[in-house]
This record gives sequence, C-alpha cells and structure tokens, in this order.
Amino acid sequence: MTDFQTKAQRFLWRTEKQYPQPFEVQRDVSICGKSFPMTAQYEQQDKRYLLGIKSRISRENLCGEKYFFDCCETLDEQAFAEYKALFKRLQDELVPADNPAHDYTFISFVLCTANVGKGIQKKIKRTNDYRQYKYGQYGWSALRLCVVDLEAETYYCNGMGKGIWECLTREEIPQEQNKLFGLF
Repeated sequence: MTDFQTKAQRFLWRTEKQYPQPFEVQRDVSICGKSFPMTAQYEQQDKRYLLGIKSRISRENLCGEKYFFDCCETLDEQAFAEYKALFKRLQDELVPADNPAHDYTFISFVLCTANVGKGIQKKIKRTNDYRQYKYGQYGWSALRLCVVDLEAETYYCNGMGKGIWECLTREEIPQEQNKLFGLF
C-alpha cells in the first residue's frame, strides 16, 4: 500500500464515524458503472401539513441526501471533467424527480486526493448544479462537492459544499441539545 492509499483509508475510516443514523453507510458500492469505496445515504418520508393542520391538501414529503466518497491520487483537468460528467449522470439517475412527494435531494461528493492544481481549485468553487423539477412542484436537487487534499490537509468546496466541510472537520458526532422548557 502506498502512502496515499493508507491516508485515504484512514480518512474514510474516520469519516464513516461522522455519519450515524439515519445515514446508511455502505462500503465498495458500484453505481452507474463506477465503484465507490464508500457511500452514505438517507431518505426520509413523512406527512407535511398546511399550517400544522391535517387537511385534504396535505401531502407526503420526501427528502434525502446521498454521499459518494472516492479517492484519486492526482486530480487533473481530465479527471475532473470525468467526475463532472459522473456527477450529472448520478443526479439524473438517483433523484426521484417524477415523484410528486419529492421535496429535495442533495447529491454530495467527497473526493480525497494527494494533489489539487490551482486551475482545478477554481473549477471546484465554480461547480454548480441546482435543478428544479416541474417548476419546483416536484422539488429540487443540488450538487455539493468537497475535495480533500490529504497532503496539504486542505478542503476545497463549491458553494453548497460548506456543510460537507463542517461535517468532515468536526471532532465528534454532535450531541442533541436539551431544549429550555421543551420549547427553545
């Protein structure tokens, strides 16, 4: 095992602890012809009420998040272009855009690498894919991207990827806070 592979395995092992229930973490998953060392996903479906009141116009609510983790030793222009095509293909296939209960889905990618070029850093920040389905009636989806440079110990994110960065850099799983008088 090379030094990069050891660091990447350690990163994935540490990251797996950051995604407890309701996330379902799986190792060595193949999706759309691409093999990912780790994925984490959740879907939640529950009732949505108008002004908190159950009525005839109430509907089901479906939301979720799908994380894909991958490792590549060097992220160059060609590799990044291939990943962008993969991002679009996965978003096309995995978002339940034809389901009227669909509210939103985040498609999140974490790429760990040993080397990120200056040109790629700018492209990562500019990467954006926000979609509305049936003019927003069938929900929306967004691409979140975070690239981890294991050598420089630096994180590069697109606009929506800040949430991934915060999750990956926290030291432990956040604890539920007790509410004051059950209200706040």
